[in-house]
Amino acid sequence: MLGYIVPEKSELKVREYELYTGYYCGICKSIEKRYGQVPRMVLSYDAVFLALVVSSMEPCQEQICVERCPVHPIKKRCIVYNQKGIDYSADMMLLLAYFNLLDDLQDERSIKAVVGRLFLKKSYKKLMKIYKDKGIMIEAKLKELNFLEKEQCPSLDRAAEPFAKLMEEVFAVDKSPDYVEKVKLLRHIGYHIGKWIYLIDAFDDIEENLVSGSYNPLICQFSYDKEKESSKEFKNRIQDRVEFNLHFYLAELANTWEQLKTDKNQGLLENIIYFGLLRKTEQILGKGNIEDAEPL
Repeated sequence: MLGYIVPEKSELKVREYELYTGYYCGICKSIEKRYGQVPRMVLSYDAVFLALVVSSMEPCQEQICVERCPVHPIKKRCIVYNQKGIDYSADMMLLLAYFNLLDDLQDERSIKAVVGRLFLKKSYKKLMKIYKDKGIMIEAKLKELNFLEKEQCPSLDRAAEPFAKLMEEVFAVDKSPDYVEKVKLLRHIGYHIGKWIYLIDAFDDIEENLVSGSYNPLICQFSYDKEKESSKEFKNRIQDRVEFNLHFYLAELANTWEQLKTDKNQGLLENIIYFGLLRKTEQILGKGNIEDAEPL
């Protein structure tokens, strides 16, 4: 996950914002407690959305403590503890980070990938004992995605499918018999958020990919020709199609969320689903770079 899933800060109540940052810090603390200091470096805000969704399925309220953080030592911060969603989200984030580093290592042999893989290898082995089937599936989908990218797949839908199925598996947190219907809905949320992430990232990276020559499904599908148009003209040409798809994925996500019928974390999750993701979509389509977003 790439840091696109954030709330609309201006629409958050003070308590909701503190709860959001509390989940973020809780994930960080969860990683530190179970895997050590170094793996905390891969933490992103996307992990908070997963933690909030999973935790919304639990009846118990959050245990919130106010503590100092070594990274932010001046002011005490709210930290959420003892939520299944926090540990689960931390685990999935580390698994994805390890597989991404492994993919980078195979493709680029970068120092960052070599060092990162070494630091996460112990955590990866521990996680694969807990989530063996899920880990195998995630790795397989990333390999499928890597293959399509190397083949310069000209179809956006086909290229996005492995990542969407990967996210579908990530959101499928529980397979107990009394949880079957909710798991179906959680999978649907994961699938469409995966489609949305893959497409918005592709659009956001067009200029960078044109310079580096890296694969981008939009460049391949819509046949960019540098002799006939600039990168800005190309983005303007495809923007309506991209916007339609992004809004479709968000509509499917919203419809599924409404079917879950959960009250816990409702205001915060609805802020992200109805405001934050839409705002991010507008920013990327209008300004072309995620750095233009308001920081949390």
